Amino acid sequence: MGPALDPPGVLERMLAEGVDVLRVNLSHGTPGDQAHRVARARAIRPDIAILADLGGPKLRLGDLAAAVTVRPDEKVIFGPRYLPVADPNFPHRVVTGDPVYLIDGAVRMEVLSTDGVNVECRVIVGGTLLSRKGINLPNDHSDLPCLTDKDRRDISELDAIHPDFVALSYVRHEDDIEELRRVCPLPVVAKIEKQQAIERMDAIVAAADIIMVARGDLGVEIPIEKVPAAQKLLIRAANAAGRPVITATQMLVSMVTNSLPTRAEVTDVANAVLDGTDAVMLSEETAMGRDPAGVVSMMGRILRETEPLLPAQRGPTTSVKANALAEAAAHLAENVGAAALLAPTKTGITPQRLAAFRPHLPILAFSKRAETIRRLALVWGVRTVALPDDTDEDDLATAAMASARAFLPAGATVVLLSLGPPGAPQSASFIRATTL
Repeated sequence: MGPALDPPGVLERMLAEGVDVLRVNLSHGTPGDQAHRVARARAIRPDIAILADLGGPKLRLGDLAAAVTVRPDEKVIFGPRYLPVADPNFPHRVVTGDPVYLIDGAVRMEVLSTDGVNVECRVIVGGTLLSRKGINLPNDHSDLPCLTDKDRRDISELDAIHPDFVALSYVRHEDDIEELRRVCPLPVVAKIEKQQAIERMDAIVAAADIIMVARGDLGVEIPIEKVPAAQKLLIRAANAAGRPVITATQMLVSMVTNSLPTRAEVTDVANAVLDGTDAVMLSEETAMGRDPAGVVSMMGRILRETEPLLPAQRGPTTSVKANALAEAAAHLAENVGAAALLAPTKTGITPQRLAAFRPHLPILAFSKRAETIRRLALVWGVRTVALPDDTDEDDLATAAMASARAFLPAGATVVLLSLGPPGAPQSASFIRATTL
């Protein structure tokens, strides 16, 4: 979300194009600053899901009196009396010879010296510096907390937007996720944008609820030629663990100013689908672009063309009983020519397990809980159906069957998967194939 959505009618048109989740970027404001946009969105689409994206320990320039142009081989000093940096720890996070990248790597420098207060650099690739632009330090291994003071304040104010997910920026270790869980009960999206996170990929995937391949900072923190392989490995790891995964950054970035994307961008979106991503994310294209609704429409057209090409997917290990049942239900539904898979659910886990195996037929998730319905917006291939408030949650299977009869044709075959809660006896879970 961003200022491009504020003119009358723009947000309405964009939501009508099929957006599932809106991301609130807290890097440049507080939850209260974005509350009016979220309220507008939910007035239009009450079921829209909201992702609150914490700013994290992003290093940024301070406020500059004016734009500063730097040229190759020029010497530049960062410090309180020179070019200000918002984090006073900056001089302690670099050593002589370290690279310093600004504005997503568009400007590049090398550290010549640091005295604990000022950092002198030589410009390698020049450009124009503006206030609050980001700084990346690929060699930084300082032990900074993952949650900043601002992040903690933002978490305490999340009720202003009532989000469904919270994204943790610059994750380096699975312990970072546990630190967030101690202060926030929402499902955690781990943003993978550091080399340290790549090195601890499997442990972070296991600890998080959702993974985001955040290619913007990742493409600066690691050599840019390594980003495609990192994307594929991360998506593969998330798929194997049954975790939803988002692919993000610059997917259709030329549409910030142009009416059509490049051929390479269209192929990038399609390849993310074929890699196994659950969701694709737009950023500046909708936050500040010329035509947010047009970008979403283009994204949808690419996805619809690509989805039929999805290959069969192994999914997570079937040594876990619930995964084995989900795989069996998916195979059964395809073998009997079912019209749909039915997944009654309290928490969303049952349809998420089914989606992990990418069945080639609709997954219909039935729940009476509004938060569950919204959170399933990030899961591949799931269509949600709201059950009446007076539904007996101890017999969701019966309610799901009754609801399915209201909109699936009479005589259609369906396969219903019901998973008991963790620790329940095996008889609490079952698969049923039936005709409506």
